[in-house]
Amino acid sequence: MVSGKEPSRKLIAAGVFLSALVLLMVVVPNSIVFNKNNAEKQFRLERDLAANDVHAIQSDSNFFKYAYVFVTYHKSGHVLSRHLVNYLQKNLAFHFGSRLTKGERVVPRRDFNAYTKCTNLSLKPGTVTIIDAPQFHCKVDELRHLFMNNPEPTHKKFGVKVIHLVRNPFSMAVSNYHYHSLDPAPEPFVNNPEVNPCESLNGSIGPGNDVKADLVTQKLTNTEVEIAGETKPIMTREDFTNIVQDCYSMWRTRPGLTDGTYFDHLSALDPREGVRMATADKFIHFTLLANDLIMFDRVERKVHERNVDHPGKRNDFDLLTMSLDDWIERPDQSMYDFLDFIFHNHMPENRKHAQAALHKKEYLAKASHPDDVHITSGKHSDTDELVQSLRDDAVFGGILARMEVLFESFLHQHARS
Repeated sequence: MVSGKEPSRKLIAAGVFLSALVLLMVVVPNSIVFNKNNAEKQFRLERDLAANDVHAIQSDSNFFKYAYVFVTYHKSGHVLSRHLVNYLQKNLAFHFGSRLTKGERVVPRRDFNAYTKCTNLSLKPGTVTIIDAPQFHCKVDELRHLFMNNPEPTHKKFGVKVIHLVRNPFSMAVSNYHYHSLDPAPEPFVNNPEVNPCESLNGSIGPGNDVKADLVTQKLTNTEVEIAGETKPIMTREDFTNIVQDCYSMWRTRPGLTDGTYFDHLSALDPREGVRMATADKFIHFTLLANDLIMFDRVERKVHERNVDHPGKRNDFDLLTMSLDDWIERPDQSMYDFLDFIFHNHMPENRKHAQAALHKKEYLAKASHPDDVHITSGKHSDTDELVQSLRDDAVFGGILARMEVLFESFLHQHARS
């Protein structure tokens, strides 16, 4: 069970390594309980009925009255999102003779608005936008406005269709470690002697790179999950401090690594230590993914409430949350679900299945290719061992397990029926 508590409105004091941080304040509703009770089922039923009624795509041109948004994170579908955009575009062209316009490029850290506490967006109808690791720390109404606002009022906007690509935090962590441990390194930053993976926990954002990003937002410290009868916040400031200290306990403290690069450490450390350092390096992606699971659900509910109150001004926030783990294990079914979400009955069933089969063939060919570095699944014999080592780890085990509960809860809610 996942629940939210009313947070304090006072700024939380920054941790040992975060004395200059700007707290990203978010007001958390009093009672958010994610379970399978009747109220939850009723909300889903009303939402789906409304979506199929008022703005069911009535004509070919209505496809272009939506903004399409793909949201992803490191090792949760960065490459897949580009592939899905290609499938979206080619099928729109096949059926309707037209394609979406590429949306304005979003660089979440650069485009962060220190006043609203969110990455700026400009989502015009008829566009498709990919956002990698957005910084959405604003209030729910502000994020709803960013998604639903029409920056091009001369063209009708029915709403947005959001494809949220997520991943189990344990498989995400191990995949990240395997990817950055490859020799030669796919990303050259790991060989830069100036790069310290532990410093990424104190990252800066904003146009001038002058706003400190607080990885422990109030949504994570004030949202609790239940595991084995024990309820705890997803993450506390003490958890964050422990991650920082654990990372520095390994960084340039071992014989032969006193001036080593990040890659040197990943190569020389015991894999159970290497995966911890790699997880610390990219930990912001874990927190952003968990943050967005919460925020997107709240935006969806807020839009639904406004549509009920103002049926004549209806707009759609259509959300599909998809796990990269499912794309790996069931590539054809995942592609079918994606196409069905986008096209509904405007694409014949036989074409959906044919496109799904084609994607599976392409994926399997790519996954088996020795030169493909982005797909790490099935290429490392120690994957299960490293996942278990993280589950048992005193620093990461509890945090990732609680994120996993959150992940599975929302994935179930937003899965295609």
